[in-house]
Amino acid sequence: MTKIIILHTNDIHGRIEGLTRIGALVSQIRAENDDAAVLYFDVGDSEEYANRLSSLTKGIAMHRLLVTAGCDGVVVGNAILARYGPRAVTDQAAAIAYPHLAANVRFSDGRAIPGTRSTAIFQAGPLRLGVIGVTSEMDNYGRFFDLQITPTFPLVRELAAELRDAGADAAILLSHLGLEADCEIAAALPDDVPLILGGHSHNLLPEGEWVGDVLIAQAGEYAQHLGQVELDWDGHRLRPIRATVLPVAESMPPSPDVQAMVNRIEAEVEEFLDEIIGELAHLLDYATDRECGIGNLMADALRHRADAEIAVAVPGPHFDQGLPAGPLRRETLWSICPSTANPGVADVTGAQLAAMVQRGLDPEFAADRHRALRGSARGFMHLSGAVARDGQLIVDGQPLDPERRYRVAGSDFEFEPVWSYTDEAWHLAPEYEADVILREAVDEYVRTQSILSVEMGRLA
Repeated sequence: MTKIIILHTNDIHGRIEGLTRIGALVSQIRAENDDAAVLYFDVGDSEEYANRLSSLTKGIAMHRLLVTAGCDGVVVGNAILARYGPRAVTDQAAAIAYPHLAANVRFSDGRAIPGTRSTAIFQAGPLRLGVIGVTSEMDNYGRFFDLQITPTFPLVRELAAELRDAGADAAILLSHLGLEADCEIAAALPDDVPLILGGHSHNLLPEGEWVGDVLIAQAGEYAQHLGQVELDWDGHRLRPIRATVLPVAESMPPSPDVQAMVNRIEAEVEEFLDEIIGELAHLLDYATDRECGIGNLMADALRHRADAEIAVAVPGPHFDQGLPAGPLRRETLWSICPSTANPGVADVTGAQLAAMVQRGLDPEFAADRHRALRGSARGFMHLSGAVARDGQLIVDGQPLDPERRYRVAGSDFEFEPVWSYTDEAWHLAPEYEADVILREAVDEYVRTQSILSVEMGRLA
């Protein structure tokens, strides 16, 4: 019998300090089990837009830290796909060479996301272990990114057979689908995958969960635990023995190698952020209960980028402070703009635009703190290329024509019906730059100006 140990994490969501300690634990376990094959996998969502290093690198920092911590491969999670799109996944795979698994996500023409794989084979002592990775589906994958999800059951069965044909002795599943889906897979495919390492639902399973002879293991969230699964390989069958989770205590010393990589990434990011990207002629204030300079800046940047007639921009979801007058460092801008929204443009009738702005200037609605905004109020809708005066919208000195179609810039926050500024019945078809987020768009706009001045008085 050959002993196999598989270590696993899931849903780290940018907890870098915890990951530095996990790196130390992984090294310790490998040193203590030199008679066993030890593999370490992360089952998705290591990234987090609210974490500085993860956000500023679109998740690449997390993968540099994972591979330094000894990780052998990862599943692509929804945290990166939903917020930054497939291009960010490709960039991560280019930066870190370990397998990025996403078997069930493809473009509508059947192409895999560049840099991703469906499966991988790892040598674990005498065992050639096949690994399949699947991820969760999020709303609007198709419309935003031209991605579609392949049904899981037949896909996993097919890939397990392909792995055997390619020389794998056994296959396991890394699933960022959540515990409920994992239980369904275990019940349906007991002869294909004896072990499922899970994520997405953030379950802590101290002893795993058995569905027949299939073991499901999941290690909670936020780098608070490292999962460990022991398996036996008898030359014919891979058999899970037990699952445990190891607490990652704050008193644990960090891995020197992982901490050194944190410091290295910090230095690289600091150099990038230290650049002066422009100069502001005056203070741009931030407010959610009135017109503010930072809201008008964003509207101007969006209109300029899309070459649109008008732009709409709501500051609360995208900014949390204003900007001082004088030279503007990239770090100052990026630190106050954590938004992952994408610039976009749509053809909107005058009547529809008037309804959007009326909703956006409702004081009660502007004060709303939607749970997805993490405590921020929406703020008033700001305009570029138009002014709101005495309850009317004025464009080029003329009242808005309700029948005419206008080219309007904004972001998915302003255009998507879920945020309640537009109506599904309008059937708007915004075109988004899925690979660009708002701070990048504003950064580029600032760099086109010699000295940036922002007009006020648009919401008279």
